Amino acid sequence: MNTNNLLAQCVTIERTEVQSQISSRKKLFQTMASLLSKGLDADVKEKEIYFLLWEREKLGNTGVGNGVALPHSRCTHVQNAVVAIITLGDAVDYDASDGQDVDLAFGLLVPKEANEEHLKLLSQIARLVSDTENKKELCSASTAQEVVDKIHQWSAL
Repeated sequence: MNTNNLLAQCVTIERTEVQSQISSRKKLFQTMASLLSKGLDADVKEKEIYFLLWEREKLGNTGVGNGVALPHSRCTHVQNAVVAIITLGDAVDYDASDGQDVDLAFGLLVPKEANEEHLKLLSQIARLVSDTENKKELCSASTAQEVVDKIHQWSAL
């Protein structure tokens, strides 16, 4: 089995927002929490996801470089990994170690005990966006469907 399929399985149109007009890292986290909460059990509240993402961020900045952020956390209330994607119309200051503002963010929420799945998804996302052309294509997409299609296309390789 192609291990790239895990990311493709977790990406949905409903949890993808393109050319978003977000003005700050805080707003990015709020939007990410909102997207990640879509379709989840009522036990998983948007505010809880926001808090989990910020708690993880306090441990170390999740800006991975080249204008990409990867806020992520574990949650006892989710049964399966959930991925959300935001492309930004205008990059925001993320206080990333490379000093670049962020214009692409992947949010990740995984079950508390899903260590291997968590690491595999982080790795797949990092590989995807480390290719400058892939990142450019994702950021220039004008619809959520284009973003999802691109990830599915990449995962099939």
